[in-house]
Amino acid sequence: MSSKHNSDENPLPLLLENLKKAFSKNIQGPMKHFEREYQATTKKEFLKDIAKFLSNRGVKKLAGITAWKSNNELRIAYHFIAKIGSDFLDTKITIIILAPLENAEIESIISIFQTARIFEEEIKQEFQVEFSN
Repeated sequence: MSSKHNSDENPLPLLLENLKKAFSKNIQGPMKHFEREYQATTKKEFLKDIAKFLSNRGVKKLAGITAWKSNNELRIAYHFIAKIGSDFLDTKITIIILAPLENAEIESIISIFQTARIFEEEIKQEFQVEFSN
């Protein structure tokens, strides 16, 4: 049995390697979650910069934003779709941020991804999160 980790056998696509380099101290991951699915976690303060980074590198689709309570915090997952790799097939990149359960304020990414509007509104209503510009 090999002692190598899965990430050693299947290196990250270039876009995700560059994301990791650009936000090295402020992001955990990205790591392969499933085939063509990657996940990373960051503080809410870095979300907008990460969204800009992805958009500037050709990621044009935000497929959804989901939120759930976990222990004493709120987790919000931003699901982006990118065409990466030599075959340019759709790949999901999920960026998860952590926020307090009460009085959460997060910078909106509507200026980068217009589809965020409906998802942010839904999360605002359900979890009383304020999205600022």
